[in-house]
Amino acid sequence: MRYRTVIDMHFVNRMQAYGWPLLVMVIALVIVLSIGAIVGTQGAEVRAEMYEGMTWSGAIFSLLGPLIGYGFVSMGQYFPLALGLGVTRREFAAGQSLLFLGNALAYALLVTLGKTVEAATGGFGLGIRFFDVFYTGTGASWQTFVQTFLLIVAILFLGAAITSAFLRFGQPILWISGSLLGLLGVAIVAGIVLVDGFGGRLLELLTLSWGSWMGVIAAVGLVAAGTWVLLVRRTQVR
Repeated sequence: MRYRTVIDMHFVNRMQAYGWPLLVMVIALVIVLSIGAIVGTQGAEVRAEMYEGMTWSGAIFSLLGPLIGYGFVSMGQYFPLALGLGVTRREFAAGQSLLFLGNALAYALLVTLGKTVEAATGGFGLGIRFFDVFYTGTGASWQTFVQTFLLIVAILFLGAAITSAFLRFGQPILWISGSLLGLLGVAIVAGIVLVDGFGGRLLELLTLSWGSWMGVIAAVGLVAAGTWVLLVRRTQVR
């Protein structure tokens, strides 16, 4: 199988493959460290409040954000190119899956290492949070690794599946999906307003244990991956 061709395509432009995401992450980290240094001059109490507030900081998406688009680009740009080079759809699916898993593993290790150092040094000595945040897990380091890995895998396969569906069925699939999501949102709001106890039950659902949420994320990733594998066999090249 020529799945290696798929992998090589992604690394022709190394800056696009991993250079820019890492550079943007470093810039964001420097900005957060600068904020920590400035706020730290206001006293220990203010620094402690900042540390707790940064639990919800979205700065980590300077690294995770580009991965959201990576799944879309893999099908929108690299899929037609791979077929043009003689790679079969099965070979493309195998190579792209390895890339997704490899990216998830590498970035999960990076985030876990950063979180471990950050926690051990009290926020790099400045009382800040960059890696040790809600989105990547504030528990033990192994939990951060598992959560980050599953989150990235789910995002990558979901992006690839959405793009495959668009290429296969055209713009109507986006309108139908958007309408269904809109109806679901309206139904949830209506339930909170009109049905007694609905809001409480919804809150209980959203406050599931960490393990339960990891199961949900893993299930989303598996469904997205399965859907993508099925669609890539019939996806039209545009």
